[in-house]
Amino acid sequence: MDAGAQRLTFLQAIALVSQVANRADQVAAGLRALREPEAADLVAGLAKDADQAAQALRARLAPTPRDTNWYQVHRDMWVRYGDPGDLAAMTENIVEPS
Repeated sequence: MDAGAQRLTFLQAIALVSQVANRADQVAAGLRALREPEAADLVAGLAKDADQAAQALRARLAPTPRDTNWYQVHRDMWVRYGDPGDLAAMTENIVEPS
């Protein structure tokens, strides 16, 4: 990779991989029209791989649910800002050991 090259965002990377997939589909169709089935199959495989790569990149952008430790969130806010509302919220989110 060129050190001076601009880094792509995830969205730009997804768009680029999707373009590769579309072009590969077009090339595969052209090769089939020229009666080159083996080459067409190879390019169709490339298109499939590019589609899977785009899907994987999209999955990286999808938000993943996770448990939030609200006590920790409010504690951090209390430490950072000293808001009494966060101190009260901390006490509401204390989990008693069972």
